Amino acid sequence: MTGTMQAVVKTAAAAGSIAMQTLPIPQPGPREILVRVKAAAVCGTDVHIRRWNPWAQARMNPPVVIGHEFSGEVVETGSEVRTVRVGDRVSAESHIPCNTCPICHEGNRHVCPNTRCIGVHQDGCFAQYIVIPEEIAFVYNDPSLPWEQLALMEPLGVAVHGITDVPLAAKTVAIIGAGPLGQMGILTARLTGAARVIVLEPDRKRAALAEKLGADHVIDPLSEDPVAAVKALTGGFGPHVAVDFSGSQAGLAAAMQYLRPEGQLTCVALPDQPVSVSISDFGYRGCSIRGIAGRRMYENWEEIRGLLDRGLDLSPIVTHRLPLQEFAQGLDLTEQGACGKCILLP
Repeated sequence: MTGTMQAVVKTAAAAGSIAMQTLPIPQPGPREILVRVKAAAVCGTDVHIRRWNPWAQARMNPPVVIGHEFSGEVVETGSEVRTVRVGDRVSAESHIPCNTCPICHEGNRHVCPNTRCIGVHQDGCFAQYIVIPEEIAFVYNDPSLPWEQLALMEPLGVAVHGITDVPLAAKTVAIIGAGPLGQMGILTARLTGAARVIVLEPDRKRAALAEKLGADHVIDPLSEDPVAAVKALTGGFGPHVAVDFSGSQAGLAAAMQYLRPEGQLTCVALPDQPVSVSISDFGYRGCSIRGIAGRRMYENWEEIRGLLDRGLDLSPIVTHRLPLQEFAQGLDLTEQGACGKCILLP
């Protein structure tokens, strides 16, 4: 396909420096596919790129089309593509591992040190078209799933990774933070058999949505002692698992105190600053800390397929829909925490 398209570009290595530009439609290589973007979701990473924080500075070499959460229709395939067809409805893994290093060979592609990311190292999805490798395409052709929900598969995979790292069937889980990822975590915990879901969230709107999504208890950690409150709900023993979606230093420190002996603290979000805690007490209780990086490739994607087939509904998480031209407002809403997921429509 030839012609031009509109795209949102990080134009320079500086704060701000994001603009809508007219670019040539990208051409797929032999093992790549061209996708007409139907919906793209704004992520906190896109906010970091606009701020040009240390994370973005260490990884990006502008100009780059930003955005990495999307859905779309395949309109062209490379000569060596075998499993994806024109007309397929797709979302995508945002990480492109090297598949050749020892980490990949050990089955840990999600932490490949040579990973490239769409919207960071190469052009992303805040555009009318995007080219991606066939291997990272997630085909889900059920037309009953709206494009805007199919665009959320990448962040959903992070939530699924965090929630399913420890089997939750018949167990109690504490979810720290009820932002969009935490909301996905609540839904996933429910569908994977958690006996009880306790959510810690100070924002009233997010707390109310957490209850709507199936949380058994919602605690405001600013108005009551979270350690005492969680222990009171668990017979004094604490939850089997605590999953942090907030990156809050106070939230992590509290979780390390209320976690059940032999429990696991799963860190999906990461705080900007070090957390001061007593490792001695935490270790003496036999507890563990686990970091979550992206999605397990491709186990979590197949688990997503199963959750969707069981009726997973992400519609309450989508709160704003904007034309692509209003990308700046989408970034603002996300930075301010004034939305669930904001969808851009090219």
